[in-house]
Order: sequence, then structure tokens, then C-alpha cells
Amino acid sequence: MNIAFKHLKEIRLVIIFVLISIVLGSALSSLNSGHVFLKSIVTGGLIGFFISSICAVGHYAFLYRLRYLPFTAHLLLSTAYFTAVALTVMAVKFFLFDRIQDITMWTHNLVSATFLTLGLSFTSAFVLMLRRMLGPNVLLNFFTGRYHTPVEEERIFMFVDIVSSTAIAEKIGHLKFHVFLNDFFYDITDAILSAKGEIYKYVGDEIIVSWRVSDSISNTRCIQSFFEIKKSVEKKKQAYLNKFGFFPYCRAGLHCGPVIVGEMGDFKREIAFLGDTVNTTARIQEACKEYGTDLLVSSELLNKLQIPRDYKVVSLGEVRLKGKDKPMELFGIENLQVELPQ
Repeated sequence: MNIAFKHLKEIRLVIIFVLISIVLGSALSSLNSGHVFLKSIVTGGLIGFFISSICAVGHYAFLYRLRYLPFTAHLLLSTAYFTAVALTVMAVKFFLFDRIQDITMWTHNLVSATFLTLGLSFTSAFVLMLRRMLGPNVLLNFFTGRYHTPVEEERIFMFVDIVSSTAIAEKIGHLKFHVFLNDFFYDITDAILSAKGEIYKYVGDEIIVSWRVSDSISNTRCIQSFFEIKKSVEKKKQAYLNKFGFFPYCRAGLHCGPVIVGEMGDFKREIAFLGDTVNTTARIQEACKEYGTDLLVSSELLNKLQIPRDYKVVSLGEVRLKGKDKPMELFGIENLQVELPQ
């Protein structure tokens, strides 16, 4: 099953989806019977459980793998799958457990169930698609209004950039380079989500990822995420070379500090991060090329991490970053257990 199913956030989402389905199934079964009997409540709850469970398995087993499809195609495919599952489960219940005495009433119930499941399936598929487009937490934050009024938060940021991207674009052409970038972003998504990172933005050939500052062990996920990104792309190195003639070699900068988080804009609203922390992280990433290292981390962030023994940390001393008045100490980090392409 897809690695995304292992994410804690995804598991929580499945549990919530199943619980809502159980409650909805129990309510609809009671309304349909005309009486609030324990039997109808349990039956409806079981139907909701089986439908939602099978839908969740299918979503993470194969629908998630087809996320390359256009929005409408993926939406219709998901709706068709969810509807087919719901109707199959209800048909099994009708034929095996219901005593059909009035064929007209049974047909009417089946037609009503078809339209109901179609509507619920479309809504569920659309919400899942919208959640993926905005990000796992963004839709919930908009819904709850968490950042409608700006707040200050301590955040970790990682800027990941592809080395020599301009030269690659010139050699393969900008249309093909767009496909190249999109493949790269798709291939590294699971590595980011597995580390509980939040994808903030795609800026050209750069991806910006964020984490809330927590305890030293949890904070270390940002380091692990970068090396998982490298491994994810390395596994598909030959496929990139065959398709494009180039391989996306990336570098990253990591930093933490206070930022202002709030909703921004009107017709194209987003949850934006503002502050010097974001700008400084971008400058740290730019310094990777100058110092010949794949990953640079600020001393502010390193003090909040619990670095495992299989990582090598090397101080670069006080570095004056572009556009910054005060120098800051930077550290290069290497994974001693992983051989990465040069």
C-alpha cells in the first residue's frame, strides 16, 4: 500500500472519515426504517463502516497513485469508485439480508440510494482533491479560521533548490523542463509528508517546506526529510536520465525563527508566512553552492535538534549572508550511511 497511508495525518483523516460514515449510515438507516431501532442503527453503522473502509483502502492503494491525472479525470474516477463501492455494499445487504416484499418499494429505495451515494461520493472526492491542492492543513485552517487574524509562530523552513536548473532548461527546452520539475515535485512529496512537513510554495525550481517548532527529536524530521528526498530521487535516477537526459540534483537550506502567519489576498487567498526567517532561509540555501555542500543549517536551528549518530555535522564558522548585516554560524550536515550522487 502507498507510503502516504502510513502518515499519521492520513490515518487520522481515515478514522474521521470512517466515524462520519458510521454516524451517517446509522442516521440514514433509522430514517429509512421509520423507527429508531437498535438493529437499524447497528446495521446502518456497519454499512457506513464497510463503505468508508473499502473506499479508504482503494484511495490509498491505487487512486493516490493516479494523482498525475488531470483534476477532472481524477475527480470523476474517484467519484465512480466511491459510488461503485457504496452501491455494491448496499446491494449485498439488500439481496442477502433484506426481505424484499414490495419490488416497487425496493426499486425506489435503490434509485434513491444511487443518487444519494453519487452525491456523497462526488462531495468526498472533491474535498479530497481540494485538500491535496491546498495542502493537508491549509483547508482545515481556512475552515476553522485559525489564521484569519495574523498570529506569530515559531517555524522551521527548508528551501530545496535544483542545481543548474537554468542550464537544464536551456538544453531540454522550457516545456520539457516544466515536466521535469513537475516529476521532481511529485517524486519528493511522500518524503516531505512522511516527515510531517507542510509544502508552503513552489517557486520556479524551488520548493519551500515548513514545520512548527516542537521538541528536539520532532524537529530533526526536517533533516531526515532532506535525505529522504535525495533517496527518493536517486531511486528514479535512470528514469530521469532516459526521459530528460538530466538528473535533478538538489541542495537545501534550513533555518528557524518567528514568522507572522495569516490569510492573505482575496480571490486567490493563501495562508502566507512573513518575516526575516523566511528570507534568511533563502539566503542559507543560496550559500550551499559557495561552500560546496548539499545541506546547510543555521546554528539557531541546530540548537533545537537532536542529531542522530549517523549524521556528520561540520561548522563553517561565522558566515555573512547576502543582504544580511550580521554574520551567522552555519553547519553542513551529511548522512554517513547514504552515498549520494555528485
